[in-house]
Amino acid sequence: MNKARRFVFLLLTVLAFLIFTGCQTTSLLLKEKYTDPLVLDETALCPEHVIWSDIEVNGKADHSFQKTSFKITKEKIEWKCVKIDLDTPGLELTALPLADTKGSHFYLKDFSKKTGAIVAVNTVPFDMVLYLPVGIVKIAGQEICPANEAYAALTFTENPLRAKIINHQNEEELSQCSYAFGGFFTILEDGYIYGFEKYKRSRTAAGISDDGRFLYLFATRGIGSATGRNGLNFEECAIILRKLGCSDAMEFDGGHSSGLTVNGRNELKPVFQRKIPAAFGIKYN
Repeated sequence: MNKARRFVFLLLTVLAFLIFTGCQTTSLLLKEKYTDPLVLDETALCPEHVIWSDIEVNGKADHSFQKTSFKITKEKIEWKCVKIDLDTPGLELTALPLADTKGSHFYLKDFSKKTGAIVAVNTVPFDMVLYLPVGIVKIAGQEICPANEAYAALTFTENPLRAKIINHQNEEELSQCSYAFGGFFTILEDGYIYGFEKYKRSRTAAGISDDGRFLYLFATRGIGSATGRNGLNFEECAIILRKLGCSDAMEFDGGHSSGLTVNGRNELKPVFQRKIPAAFGIKYN
């Protein structure tokens, strides 16, 4: 093999490795290389004044769905967030996998289009070989995937529709909700920000207001980063979500799994986004 071919082969091998190990659940071997002890403060992470704009739904601006965004130019990072008023009549949750689709995988945008979700995000970390979620997926009262008590979850109760974040996926907490979507860890609780190792990644997170009425779906990425390992750490996500109005927040899967869609279009995703086995969205019934 000549030098040129050897170089191309090496380059493709490295790219493939980065793409298929970008999911946080499987990237532990590389985490040391992407650790940054610096935590950016609120003035660097957020605009001074947060401006929310209504999302267009069915051709009209809908005040129940609003979005905001910000670019951290110096760090080459951007984030976007959608806020949903769960008091809005006619809202419905939609999610995968179902009992008969476990192990299948899809792009978040395709899920959003197929289900008609106004906003959607990826959720549970997963086994990279079998594409099975590693944590709770509960849909309309049915447990699709078993709980993992080490991790947090976003849960929903109905009548009225309210969101809650639980620190651990335990049976008592899960028995009280109709929907539950596992992730990684609680990063913000009652306004308190938890400390973690300072790994920079593309991220997907969820936050809630203190009464559970408002849901915040958040994503961030490194601008132009092909690895999925340039973005924000957990604490920085928590700082932003608190600024946006959250009392509690948690992380879903990140890296190349991360994504946020609005009206069937990618609002934010890594340069290389992988297929995922678990997602949820909100739409009108």
